[in-house]
Amino acid sequence: MNNLTAKVSPCGTFVGASGFAPDVKVWQVAFAKSGEFKSINRAFELTGHSSGVYDFAFNADSSLMATVSKDGTWRLFNVKIEYNQGEEPHLIKTGKYKTDGKRACVALSPDGNVIALARSSSLTLVNALSGEVDKEIPNIYSGPVTKVLFDAAGDYVLTAGDRHVRVFHNVTGHKTNILVWKKKLSEPGVSSATRDRLTKNIAEAEAFLKSIN
Repeated sequence: MNNLTAKVSPCGTFVGASGFAPDVKVWQVAFAKSGEFKSINRAFELTGHSSGVYDFAFNADSSLMATVSKDGTWRLFNVKIEYNQGEEPHLIKTGKYKTDGKRACVALSPDGNVIALARSSSLTLVNALSGEVDKEIPNIYSGPVTKVLFDAAGDYVLTAGDRHVRVFHNVTGHKTNILVWKKKLSEPGVSSATRDRLTKNIAEAEAFLKSIN
């Protein structure tokens, strides 16, 4: 196998690898109760692309994975599955991105609500709830973006290239948070304390977005 990317999941249970094949292979690393290494076994595969997978990413609790492929598409999967029982990952969303045939990078926000795609010298932020592109940031560097990731809190998106790291506000994350909180507010049985907290969160997020626009 010719690999392009290999990563360990945040939970430390999985190791994934992608390359010139149109899928991502994921293995479970098992340990004995004593902490000693026990075995490594196939867990699942992320399939559906028609060409090699450039990169993939986990969210913070390893329940979601995103992929980006040479075929010009990205895919988001629910991997919180009973893989030991043969259950396969569930495709949540898929979409297209502008590709120039060069390698692309992907990152998934800690909550899984934002997908960051980097290709050439540009960054694209996708609302993972809707699958729609929310923000395009072109010409970040004179050369290609070599890495993209979110900080642990999901407040910022970081890119690397030209021997520099640039930090951007995760504006799309604030927008998706507002959508999620408004949806929770409309649900029946919301307590007054929860309603007050959600209302405050929405007001603060909207004020922040207004302050940076």
